[in-house]
Amino acid sequence: RSDYFSNTFPELSTLDLSYLVQGSLLTSLGRAMTRARVQQYQRYFSDANRVLILLHNDPDPDALASGLALRALLHRTKTTAIIGAFQGVTRPENIRMADLLDITISPISSSSLMEFDRIALVDVQPDYFGKRLNRVDLVVDHHPERTEYAATFKDIRPECGSTATILTEHIRSVDVKLSERISTAMLYAIKSDTLFLSRHTDSLDLEAFTFLYPIANAALVRKMEGAAITIERLNYVANAIRFGHSQGHLFATHIGTAPREDLVTYVADYLLQLDTVKWSIVTGVVNDNMVVSVRSIDYSKDSGDFVRKYFKTLGSAGGHQTMAKAVIPLTAFKRQFGNLTESAMSRAMADLSEQFIKESLGTDLSSKTTSPKISGS
Repeated sequence: RSDYFSNTFPELSTLDLSYLVQGSLLTSLGRAMTRARVQQYQRYFSDANRVLILLHNDPDPDALASGLALRALLHRTKTTAIIGAFQGVTRPENIRMADLLDITISPISSSSLMEFDRIALVDVQPDYFGKRLNRVDLVVDHHPERTEYAATFKDIRPECGSTATILTEHIRSVDVKLSERISTAMLYAIKSDTLFLSRHTDSLDLEAFTFLYPIANAALVRKMEGAAITIERLNYVANAIRFGHSQGHLFATHIGTAPREDLVTYVADYLLQLDTVKWSIVTGVVNDNMVVSVRSIDYSKDSGDFVRKYFKTLGSAGGHQTMAKAVIPLTAFKRQFGNLTESAMSRAMADLSEQFIKESLGTDLSSKTTSPKISGS
């Protein structure tokens, strides 16, 4: 029969039935498994008087939005589910987001943890807090999974570009109705963590974005995005260019002492806009720590592997292929690398990157040093 049709109608194509149903079947199975997991932790949290949704220090849009989303999933209010952090919001665009969306982040201390019947973590894993947490009931995160802890429930998906993406899947699996406010927060979080779906993006990120967009307030998202560029940040960008070291497609620089970590990460993101740069390494001193921020659009280099290789034994280090961060006590950093000037620090980071590439990939960066050009866009 199939030969008859192919011979009689040669312009026709045939498709196997399994090809047509495979995608939707896998989506349905995945959502069913997610639904079971969500319903289990919903029941587990249902009898708690007070719940803590704990975020990492200086929460970013993904953490803020994920806190709101989880509270909605747990059918909780501001009084029965506190969104908290040991260190509050300091970055200008995140303060703007919290103000515009009325997100309250409660200050948490080690002693106050005992006041909560259940503790959930979003966009972070327990090892980030050292020994502060004796127990964890739920972890939802998109960073690479750590194994040095136990949690009653967890959903770790490093293939996703944001934690808000994972929680969007949780929400869809149990048909929780989202408000415009929460949808706006989550849409902004996905845009922020994936650079508008251009960095470390999975199919689930695209699906979540498509689901949230019609519900969210697009004008409010644009208003929050408008807070990203400030004179303070541009001053640090200028210092980065002044003291930076360009080598092939790499730009390494030290911005000196900064009041907040976001200034280091902002410069690292900004440098990727330079027309010759595919990999940026930025260091800065924040609160007696050396902060190292790495960004990459070159998939032959793994940012997370780089910071873990050279800084994990000195402090905390981790990240993805395209973005990573290390925080090292300044005393430990100086013992390892010495007390370097801005220009010497930039060159030292460039040399480390070249060594990393030689050892891990067997290749070498171009030895030609060039001055980066800022594109006209």
